[in-house]
Formats: sequence, structure tokens, C-alpha cells
Amino acid sequence: MTEITSPPAVWDESALSALRADYPDLAVLSTDAVTKHNPTPGTGRTGYMAVPPNNYPFYSEDEKYVPIMQADGGQLSEWKPMYNPTAEQAEKDRKAAYESGVPHGFVAAGDKYAGLPTITIPLISELHTEEEYGENVDSEGRHSGGPFLLEVSPAMRIEDLRKLIKDKAGIIPALQKLSFAGKNLDDAQRTLAHYGVAYWHDKFPEWPLKIRRY
Repeated sequence: MTEITSPPAVWDESALSALRADYPDLAVLSTDAVTKHNPTPGTGRTGYMAVPPNNYPFYSEDEKYVPIMQADGGQLSEWKPMYNPTAEQAEKDRKAAYESGVPHGFVAAGDKYAGLPTITIPLISELHTEEEYGENVDSEGRHSGGPFLLEVSPAMRIEDLRKLIKDKAGIIPALQKLSFAGKNLDDAQRTLAHYGVAYWHDKFPEWPLKIRRY
């Protein structure tokens, strides 16, 4: 096996400047190819998964995905970087935790999406028959009924959506290859809003979430 010793190719902003196109229809977008929404232009990916940037002018700021960049140039998904405070910030956090009696970073148990706006969206599966999933549950815990309406928050991450579908429809997360409007929802750390579900559901409420076969 040939060992690759050369460093990976890296393009800085000056190398990309000549590749920028001037389209009048896109004048509302940033003229800088390198942005917080698209830190590695030309690669077609943001975050850990190969998903293109979505900083469309018609999306709200909450819907635009901002990947986390590591010091080595790698990209994480939507989770926050590790807690690494300055000495002053650490002391401030310790004082606040002591005064409140709640440890810093503590997350109370419960529904973290409670009180947030929700949408009601159809859920269908191309992988199962109507006797294999759905809202109906028999005495032995088997689900059936097929397609049904699912109430979710646009702020919900895909990993949490999979858990909700397991509870509501009986489909384990490992079998949930989700898609919406032709987009595969494969990055578990992104929210439904990042994938445009909230935006397009408002215009086409009949469009379903799909559990795809492939």
C-alpha cells in the first residue's frame, strides 16, 4: 500500500477570489465566498456530513446552518465545542453555580422542546407495510396503522426526531433513513429547520417526512 505523505490541498480566500461569479440575482448574498455558513467553499459540504450550505436569502437566521470549525480545519456538526473557558470565565461560572445551587452545565430532565412552536407533518414509510408501523398499538406492543400525523418542533434535532418516531410508530432509529422534499436527513445533529422542513412545510403542508427504503 502506498503511503501518502504530502499534505492535503488547502485553498485560502485569495486563491478563491478569482472563482467568484457576479450574478445580479444573488446580490443579496455575501460577495465573500468564505462565510460562517460556508467555511470551505468549493467542497460542497458543511459540518461533519457532506451537506451543502443553506444560507439562502429566504431562510431565517435560525434556519441557516453554521458548522463548528476545529483548529485543524476539520468541521463538526451542530453540537457546541467543548467547554474551555478562560480563568476569568471559569471563576464567574463557579460563582454563579454556587449562588444558584445548580452545577454549571446542568440540564434538567424533561422535554427540551416543550413550549416551542410545532408543526404537524405526515410521516410515511417506504420500508414498512401498514401492519409494521403506525400509531395503533396492540396488547403486545406491536404498532400498526401506517402513515400518520406527527407533531414536532422545527428546532428538534434529527437524532431526537428518530427517538420520537420510535415511540410513536415503533420503528427503531437504526432503520430510520429519513428524507423530506428529496433531501436525505442524515446528519443527526442538524435540526428540522436546518433542512428546510419548517420553511417548505409552511408552503406545502401535505409534503411528508419519509422513511426511505434506500
